[in-house]
Amino acid sequence: MALRETAWRETAAEILAALQEERGSGERAATYLLSPYGSRMSRVLIAGNLSPPESIGRNPAQPFWRSRLTDPTGTVAVTAGGFQPRAMAQLRAITTSQPALVAGKVHLYRGNDGTGYVSIRAEALRPLDEGQLRVALLDELSQSLDRLELVERLRKEPMTPDAGLRAEGIGAVGLRAAREAIRRYPSIDRSAFRAILKLLLPAIEGRAPVVSAAPGIPATVRVTRVEVPAPRRREAPSASERANESAFLDVMDELADGSMDGYADYRELRQRLAERGLSEEAAETILARLQDDGVVEEPIMGRLRRASALTDG
Repeated sequence: MALRETAWRETAAEILAALQEERGSGERAATYLLSPYGSRMSRVLIAGNLSPPESIGRNPAQPFWRSRLTDPTGTVAVTAGGFQPRAMAQLRAITTSQPALVAGKVHLYRGNDGTGYVSIRAEALRPLDEGQLRVALLDELSQSLDRLELVERLRKEPMTPDAGLRAEGIGAVGLRAAREAIRRYPSIDRSAFRAILKLLLPAIEGRAPVVSAAPGIPATVRVTRVEVPAPRRREAPSASERANESAFLDVMDELADGSMDGYADYRELRQRLAERGLSEEAAETILARLQDDGVVEEPIMGRLRRASALTDG
């Protein structure tokens, strides 16, 4: 059984800057977003002011909602739909802007121009009182600084052996994330991020509300264009993997052709594939691979079609 990924405590600024992906291999492999500041995120935990949600689903039978969570460092979109019924109900219960803690999976959508857009697919959320919010922001600040300091140390001392760092109590997951952050973002200005983290202090100390006006994230911190690393050699898919990809695309095309808007609903797609004996985990892996290869696009959350359809006349 695959272990559930640990949720990283994050600020909005770091989530928005995490525009490099790492995709695992195998049917149960997770997808990670790598930030310039030492995070390797699949799931995150973030606190801030959560706005009342808006419905953005086109199909009333498949509701989909989007809210915005704002902390002193920025604003990130939070979504929930039919795949997350508990989170969707919790999100819809937010009727006025209020402090909240959100746990969920980070999701990156790349536009055709290479621009990346990050959001959080909520798994659960709960309102916070002022004291709880201040504690949550303090935890985020502390862990963000720990990660940043590790990255800065490894940049200055790249030959430091992992064994020595592990002996100091630094975990293997954090070490891997820090080294990958340095490799993926070789020229990022990390001092600017340290300055942004200082914006948390007035809210933590109770000297200012969590949000007065959400500051913009400086261009030196927010990565607006995805830096594509050198491609890694990937093993050719096996015959069974190709057969599963073909089945995935056949069902997706059938659903898209029969829909009013030309998109296949991913929930229905997974149900159809399950009837053919393809597990939910296998479908997620196939979708990630097809998106990575540029075969499938998800321009609307939970709505799929072939990438070529985006440029058809």
